[in-house]
Amino acid sequence: MPRHPRLFLPNAIYHVYCRVARGEIIFDQDTASLEFVETLREVRDLDGWSILAWCLMGNHYHIVVRTRTVELWRSMARLQARVSRGHNRRRGYFGRLWQSRYRARVVDTNEYYRQVLAYVHLNPVSAGIVTDPADYSLSGHRELIGLCRPHVVDRRSALVGFDFSFGMSPAEEYLRWVRSVAEAQWTHLEVNELPWWEKAKNVDEIADPRRHPTARLFDGRQLAEERVEIELLEFAARFEAASDHMLEDLTSRFRMPDQTRGRIEFVTLALPRYGFRGRDVAELLGKHGNSVTKWLTQGLLLERDDPDFRNRLDRIDAAISSSR
Repeated sequence: MPRHPRLFLPNAIYHVYCRVARGEIIFDQDTASLEFVETLREVRDLDGWSILAWCLMGNHYHIVVRTRTVELWRSMARLQARVSRGHNRRRGYFGRLWQSRYRARVVDTNEYYRQVLAYVHLNPVSAGIVTDPADYSLSGHRELIGLCRPHVVDRRSALVGFDFSFGMSPAEEYLRWVRSVAEAQWTHLEVNELPWWEKAKNVDEIADPRRHPTARLFDGRQLAEERVEIELLEFAARFEAASDHMLEDLTSRFRMPDQTRGRIEFVTLALPRYGFRGRDVAELLGKHGNSVTKWLTQGLLLERDDPDFRNRLDRIDAAISSSR
C-alpha cells in the first residue's frame, strides 16, 4: 500500500519525533549522545532551522523546530542518516536504526506551542529518570531557563510564546508554566494522543490541508531511514553507474566543467542525503575539505533554484537506492 503524501509548510513550527527500532537504548553513552547533538546543530546551521525545544531520550528524540525554505524531509534525512551511520560504524552493525520514518506535526496555535514545549522537556520526568527537568542535561530546558549557555536552542525565539506575563520575564513565565503542568495528565500521553496529533487522519499527516492550503506536497521516498545502508566506496561505485561520472575523473587534478559538475553532484548527494562525513568524502576524492564545502554550497543552491539539476539529482539518488 502506498504511503500517504506528506506536506511541507515553509517557516512553520513542527513537533518532530522518532524512535529507535526495537526500542533499543542507544543514547545512554556520551559518544552517541554527543554525536546526535552535534549533528542536530550542524543540520540547524546548514538548513537555517530555529530549534525551539529538544529532548534526547535513550531510545527516541523530540525536536520542536521552525523551518525556513529547506523542506523538512531533506533536513531529517541528513540528521537521521548521519546518526544511523555513526551508530552502525561504532558497533559494526548494518541495516536500519530507526523504527520507522520520523513523525512530524505542525504546531499552529500558541496554546499547542506552549504545551509541546512543556511536553518535550518533561519527557525525562514522565519517564521517571529525574524529578526536575533541570537535572536532565540532554534537553533544551536548561538552556531556556538560563542554567547553561544556549548550545542548541534559539532561546529568544523559543520564549516569544511566553512573553505575556506582567512582572515576569519570558523565562520565568516558561518555568512557571512547566511547573504548573508537570502533573497534568496529558504530559504522560503517547505522542499520537497529544491534542495537536490526535486529529490527524493518518500517522504520516504533517499538516491539515484544510487549515494550511499553502502547504506543498512532497514524497517521502528519500527519507534517510528508507535508504540502503552502504559504505562510501559502494556509494561511489553506484554513483558512477547512475551518473556516468567516473571516480577517476572526480579525483583528478583537472577542473573541466563536466568534472566540476560531477563533483558537485557527488558531494550534494553524499553529504546531505546519505549522511557521509565531509572529511571522508574529501579523503576519497583526494581534495581539500574547503573544496568539498564549496561544492556542497553550490549544489544546495542549484538544488533549490534549478529544477533540472534537482530532477537529475533525484534520478541519480533513486538509481543508487534501488541498485542491487
